[in-house]
Order: sequence, then C-alpha cells, then structure tokens
Amino acid sequence: MLLIAALLGCVPFLILALARLPSSSVLFDFRGGLYNAGRDIIHGLSPYQPGFLAHQAAIMRAGGIAQGETPQRAFSIPVYPAPANLAVIPLSLLPFWLAGTLYTLLSIAAMILGLALLGVRDWRCIAVALISWPFTYGLYLGALGPFLLLGAAIAWHRRATLWPPAIAIALLVITKVFPWPLGIWLLITKRFRTLALAIAIGAVLTLAAWAAIGFHGLAQYPHMLSDLSFIQAGRAVSLVAVLIAIGLPSGAASAVAIAAAAALLGFAWRIAKRPDGDRTAFGLAIIAALTATPIVWEHYMVLLFIPIALITPRLSAIWFLPLCTPLITVTSAVIAPFSSNVQIANRDTLRSAVLWLVLESLVLLRLCLSDPELQRLKARLRLRSPSPPTGAALKRA
Repeated sequence: MLLIAALLGCVPFLILALARLPSSSVLFDFRGGLYNAGRDIIHGLSPYQPGFLAHQAAIMRAGGIAQGETPQRAFSIPVYPAPANLAVIPLSLLPFWLAGTLYTLLSIAAMILGLALLGVRDWRCIAVALISWPFTYGLYLGALGPFLLLGAAIAWHRRATLWPPAIAIALLVITKVFPWPLGIWLLITKRFRTLALAIAIGAVLTLAAWAAIGFHGLAQYPHMLSDLSFIQAGRAVSLVAVLIAIGLPSGAASAVAIAAAAALLGFAWRIAKRPDGDRTAFGLAIIAALTATPIVWEHYMVLLFIPIALITPRLSAIWFLPLCTPLITVTSAVIAPFSSNVQIANRDTLRSAVLWLVLESLVLLRLCLSDPELQRLKARLRLRSPSPPTGAALKRA
C-alpha cells in the first residue's frame, strides 16, 4: 500500500516534470556527447572542440552570457575522455534512431543488473528506482548514470576478488573522472593490490585510447575541462554551484567541496575498521564523489541508489527519497521563491540544488546511522537515559 500511495502521489509530478522538457532534447546528451564523438572518430576527425569552450568561457569572463551558462542555451558536445568515445563507436556505426533505442534498453538493463548486484531482490525497490526522477531524466537525456551505477555495483559485489573491482573502478574513473573516491575506498580498506591494478589498467587503457585517436585534443583536454566547469558549474546541482550562487569565488567553492569530500573519506577510513564498516565506507565514497565534483546534474543522483541499497535492500522509507524529487522540479519556484532581479542561473540553483543537497544529506545521515557501532552507541545511550516512572512506581510513591 505504501508503494501504491507513493506512485499515485509522485507519478503525476513526474509526468508534469517530463512534460516541461522539449522533445528536441530526447537523448540530447547521448547524441552530442557520445554518438557524435564516435562518428567523428570513424571519419578520422577529432571529437573535441576546445576552441568552442574557450570562446564561451571568454564571453563569460567578459560579462556576457555564454552558451551553456543557462538551461535555455544548453549545449552537448563531446567532453568524455577518449576511452568513452571509443567504446561508443559500435553504436555510432548505426542510424541514430537504432543506436538510441539500443542505448536506452542497455541503460534500463544496467540499472536493474546494478541493483541486483547490490543485493536488491525486492521488485518494489527496483520499480521505485526505475520511475524515480534521476533515472527517468537520465534515460530521457541518454546519460551515463545507469552504467556508472553498474560499474560501482560490480566493484562492490566482487570486492573480495582482485580483477573485477580493479577493472570496474578503472573504467569508471577513465570514463567520468569524478568517481575517483572509489580509488580512495580501495586504499582505506587496504586493498592495495586492487588499487595498484586499477591504476595500471586505467593508465594503459587511457594511453591506448588516446593513441587510437591520434592523441587529438590530449594537450588541450585539461584546459577544456576547466573551461567546461567554469561555464556550467553555476547552474549545476552541486555543492560548488550552491556556494558560487551565494557569492563565493569558484576557486574557493571548489576548495570547500574538496575539503568536504576529504572529510567524508576521512570518516570512511575510521568507519572501515569497524565490523561491516566496509559497506558504510563504500557508500561514503559514492557521496564523496558527488560532493567533490563541481558539475552534478540531477540525473547524477541515480548514484544515490547505491548507498540506499547498501543501507537496506528491502523497501523502506529511504527508497522513496529519490522518488519524491519530481516535487522539487515542479514546485521549486513555490518552495524557494526569489525576486526577479536575481540572476536566473543563481535563482534556479538555489531553488533546486539546495533541496537536492538536503536529500543527499538525508541519505548520508541514514547511511551513517546504519553503522553497527553507531547502533550499539545509540542502544547504550538509551540504557543510560532515565526511564519514565511506571504506574506501580508512582503508586508506591
């Protein structure tokens, strides 16, 4: 009954949120960021456009409105590292409609398989995940979120072995970079051989992929990512975006985010030493990855299902947090109104990003409270607290 009530309450908001999205944006990220990159490589061209990003960044520094600075002027161009661009070439050989269909089906399969590897067997949990806003929005755009979740799930499921987690984490980092805290998780859980192997695999695959495309764009790639962050960080739903929106310089905002992620990883290091602390540490590493990166889009939040699944593989209230996010998308203007003289990027950030960070913090709190040591501490505190007098005691008094 709880699942039915949640569906009846949230699905209308999900439909309204999706109805606001233009039909021209269907598979927007997949077409611009992956499919077109594969087509360029097939034709012997560089998939990257560092000049375009440098020009847009210069417009922003001069006080203008760059393309990509606001949702109304969004763009999608290849910015993934070379290994991701090479991996999509088989799909780029197909007509776009067929490639997009296969990619969408693979995304759904990756999400279901990833949850299964995390130990989720309750079909209600899978249903909640598949109709959540982060997943449906990512499916609409053709984002990589389900594949990132699958890679992290493989690393967790096969953590007792050497090669599978090393390959999975290496592929995650060379594809999207920001999941690098999973490498720190290997370090703090003393999986030194796995970490060394992951670094070696990542280095070899990265070098081979760049060599395969003639090292096109390699020299400009770090500056290109810097320009991309400068252009888009202000309208993301990250901690960095919120700090920029309230007036912090971008450099200081990034430093605060890195410090917050370091604090989470430091806590993970302490937790990992406790019984079953490995589970909590892995969830903390996922949240640290979302905390440190300057660009987090709403569909990135599909990764929150990783710590949620580690908290409980059975349906409980925590599973409904990502499900309620269409309420944020549709009612954010009512929840956090701002005057019209506030810059639109900042206004949109403060309306949605803060609320996303609150949901992320709730998952973090629940993850930490699920640690066995903390559970025992809570039990001891309850035993020490004075119990209310019983009826018999009052009668004797």
